Amino acid sequence: MTMQKPGRYMATVVGLHGAVVAMHAVAHHALGITQPAWQVLFIALVIVLGPPAAFGLWGLRRYRAGARLLLGTMAAALLFGTYFHFLETGPDHVGFVPDTGAGWLFRISAVLLAITEAWGCRAGRRLARAIPRRSASRTSTPPPLPGPRL
Repeated sequence: MTMQKPGRYMATVVGLHGAVVAMHAVAHHALGITQPAWQVLFIALVIVLGPPAAFGLWGLRRYRAGARLLLGTMAAALLFGTYFHFLETGPDHVGFVPDTGAGWLFRISAVLLAITEAWGCRAGRRLARAIPRRSASRTSTPPPLPGPRL
């Protein structure tokens, strides 16, 4: 089975984000940085499981729902990460990790998370907008990606 271009686009966004999440989790573990239970739950449901679930909906031809879930989970992850990695003073802040290999991995992966999550927001928005209104959330073929905006 060959995936259509929008499906590959979503798969690329979700896959790269997942790789960066894994890299960041390794840095968290190496540095011994833990989170409260509510943050662990948010990370598990929204950041780790949300984007693959969006891709799963896309695979089930629930294009609008998949695109919206991708946009929502990536936006929530971006806000969460921006706050805890760059704004809130604490052990999860990029400025408070040691200047070791794991500290640098933490810093780099925190920035890469922000980049991939912003990209995921853009992808979800573009994909949702590309779906014709008449099709609701179910169509027989995925919508084409819109061209560049001038």
